[in-house]
Amino acid sequence: MTSLLDQSVSRLDLAVEADPDLKPIRRLLSLPHELVERELTLKRDSGKLQYARAWRCRYNALKGPTKGGVRFAPNTSSEEVKRLGFLMTLKCALLDLPFGGAKGAVKIEPGSLSTKERYQLAEAYGELFSDMLRPDQDVAAPDVATSSEDMEAMLAGLEHYANGDARGAITGKPEDMGGLALRKGATGRGAVVVLDRLADDYGIELDGCRIAVQGIGKAGLQFAESAAKAGACIVAMADSTGTIRDEDGLDIDEVGEAKADGTLDYTDESDAILSTDADILCLAAISDTVSAGNAPDLNCRIILEIANAAVNPDADDILRNRDIQVGPDILFNAGGVTASYLEWLSFRKGAKNPVNDIHALWRDRLVTTADAIAATVEECEQDWRLAALLYALRDLNAIAEAQGLFEA
Repeated sequence: MTSLLDQSVSRLDLAVEADPDLKPIRRLLSLPHELVERELTLKRDSGKLQYARAWRCRYNALKGPTKGGVRFAPNTSSEEVKRLGFLMTLKCALLDLPFGGAKGAVKIEPGSLSTKERYQLAEAYGELFSDMLRPDQDVAAPDVATSSEDMEAMLAGLEHYANGDARGAITGKPEDMGGLALRKGATGRGAVVVLDRLADDYGIELDGCRIAVQGIGKAGLQFAESAAKAGACIVAMADSTGTIRDEDGLDIDEVGEAKADGTLDYTDESDAILSTDADILCLAAISDTVSAGNAPDLNCRIILEIANAAVNPDADDILRNRDIQVGPDILFNAGGVTASYLEWLSFRKGAKNPVNDIHALWRDRLVTTADAIAATVEECEQDWRLAALLYALRDLNAIAEAQGLFEA
């Protein structure tokens, strides 16, 4: 059975076919640099001990310290962590950030934890991987089911074993600990910045564009809110329970409030969002949502991947044959890591030399990257994923060559 990582790496074959000089970097990226699996001990409020698998993968460090979020999830695995570290490597290269790719995870059901247990869990992760997490080696951040409060606890665990540099090893922290207000909602907002920049290239106009969103969490809600402010009509949204609809456009503030209260008025099953008639289907929930099994049922012109690996590679040919364009995850969810970079940079510069005009720097980085991909897509027959992969691989390949990694 093909692994999750192998599936994602296989997408690089088209890039190598388009540019054979990239064959060495494709081989180099086929395996992670370092994958560490450890056991974490959690003392539940009942007094019982619970043991959970925890991972940290430093996938590739060609461009600098590795960077990647930490997720708490019951169905995570070493394979998922490797795949996500691979994608982060490509994303950082695409954005020309001075980072390699990484990812971390704990296999646990976060909803079963009390506030005290959750703090202990995140603190324990910081302690467990204190030998890896350093500003100049590996930098963690929030991911699925983790928050700024979890990063605060993780930092507390890390500081038990590290010096004052520990704060630079964690981004997405609370603002009073050096975090940036920009980081909140940056993934969803960033997707709209990129979409707005590329709307003409995609052959759409954002004002009046009909959008369906899978995901009513942080990223999905922020994307929907920002897209609606730009004039888009959010005709449907879905979470794991069901789908809500309004052909005249959902009120996103009301959706957010109803989601928090548990009073959403579902009209369809959750999967019905995928066949919604819309210009754009935004996937902001889980990986592998679109596959060969449901790709023929989609009723959209464009897919935006805000969730990592939202489209399984086995659906690529079907989507291509149906002329459904895909806005790849390494471009459309890049707002989060870009904000994390600016937080890390602020720490490096120190209080005497703060990074000025943070929002403008964040936006400029996303817009510049979008422009670069728009230029590259001309040689890729309008395949936006291929354009993004080519751009990222060429960057990594140039660095590897400069370091003499491919010399005989």
